[in-house]
Amino acid sequence: MMTRINFLLLFVVVLCAMSVVRAQYQGRRTFAALDVAQQRAEQLQMDKDRLQVEYRAMSAPGRIEQIARTQLDMRPITAARTIFVREGQANLPPLPVLPQTEPASKGGRR
Repeated sequence: MMTRINFLLLFVVVLCAMSVVRAQYQGRRTFAALDVAQQRAEQLQMDKDRLQVEYRAMSAPGRIEQIARTQLDMRPITAARTIFVREGQANLPPLPVLPQTEPASKGGRR
């Protein structure tokens, strides 16, 4: 009778020990996953900061105006270049002829 109780207690102790080992293993895996996630979060934050700096630099009004003039060959609006169209007007008046200017850099960056 005592032998059965001893075997039962030994079995319970082994099960408890295995559950402790499994819990420690899961804890280590969770901690490693947390560390990886924190490193990824730091990398994403650095990427976000870098992209915000690039966005501010690219959206500066002076830069946009320079690209509009050089790459897109855009010019400011003047009264001589403005055409007014009345509501219901079917035929548009002829466009004013402007001298053609060669863009500064046709094959520039995009």
